[in-house]
Amino acid sequence: MRISNVSFYHKHLPMLCSSFTCSLEPGVSSADVVIVKVETDEGLVGYGEVGAVGGYPNYAPGLVASSAELVRRHLLHKDPCDLNDIQHTMSLIDGHGSIKAAFDIACWDIFGKSIGKSVSALMGGRLREEVPIYRGLPLKKPADMAKEADAWRSDGYQYLLMKVGSGNLAEDVECIEAVLENRQPGEHITVDASGRWRVDEALYVLKAVEHLDFVLEQPCWQYEECASVRARTNRAMKLDNSITDVGKVLRAQADKACELMTLKIDKLGGLSQGRIARDITSAAGIAVTMEAQWATEITTAAVVHLALSTAPNRLLASTDLHTYSSLSTSKGEAIRVENGMMSMVDNNLPGLGVEVDEDALGEASVVIQA
Repeated sequence: MRISNVSFYHKHLPMLCSSFTCSLEPGVSSADVVIVKVETDEGLVGYGEVGAVGGYPNYAPGLVASSAELVRRHLLHKDPCDLNDIQHTMSLIDGHGSIKAAFDIACWDIFGKSIGKSVSALMGGRLREEVPIYRGLPLKKPADMAKEADAWRSDGYQYLLMKVGSGNLAEDVECIEAVLENRQPGEHITVDASGRWRVDEALYVLKAVEHLDFVLEQPCWQYEECASVRARTNRAMKLDNSITDVGKVLRAQADKACELMTLKIDKLGGLSQGRIARDITSAAGIAVTMEAQWATEITTAAVVHLALSTAPNRLLASTDLHTYSSLSTSKGEAIRVENGMMSMVDNNLPGLGVEVDEDALGEASVVIQA
């Protein structure tokens, strides 16, 4: 079996969660994804997807152009089920994790379909039937954030991730206090600064709220700055933006720079690298949040399968990415979200278990043919 055609679709995602701040792009109300359709000479088709939010080549037009060039020159005609060969080829191309991720996910989709197995089965088998999910609280005034947190609590969510880094440290402290005021037994709260604090600012906030129970996520932008904060506090820390490849996972583990990590499979380079990162963190006793950077059902399904095959005592939570936007790429319901938990509607469907709606994809931006 050989890859015969690869199509790239640039899709716009209107966000349903008011606004989102990503790196240099504060308060955006929409995001983009690039969806990859890989076709084979035996008629099997696989789909992958990557979020495109901020920073070339993660801007969608740059992502499409770079992806097309990479596929045309190095991946066309390969066997999509020979994942080791594909990973080896992509490893010789520096960077471009997002570009590689969608293609890798599509190959796993084809591999599963070719042998009638789900991606979670290919990952070694499910260790649970559903995974807990968290809800993100975007930056708002303290009272508004507290109100939104209470609303999600009433819907059964025990994992909340609140954004801080408003530019006003006193208000950041107020937001943390407001959300944690009604903290429930068994609830896990993460305070995510998304790298917006300096080291001194992070230490200032931590001192002000040292009596409260939460995990601190990515206080500063640079890895070394986050490690400096972690070394000066007893607060458990989660790294997110700093974890961009397996090498960063190994470094953070060796440095004891964090107790938790966010593994974004699109930033890491897909399911293949995501599984390696997951196995390293599992062996090191580091709990993970499994997710990606904006997506439809395609990437969410990939995240679910990897999460289902992760040891329950190593998985903190995942996220229902597809529910953050009104755009759907699935025919019917492929993923169930209920009472703060997420699962595939049918865990035994081959590949990703998503029947992609070609009408929703529309016309391809780029098509590469053998």
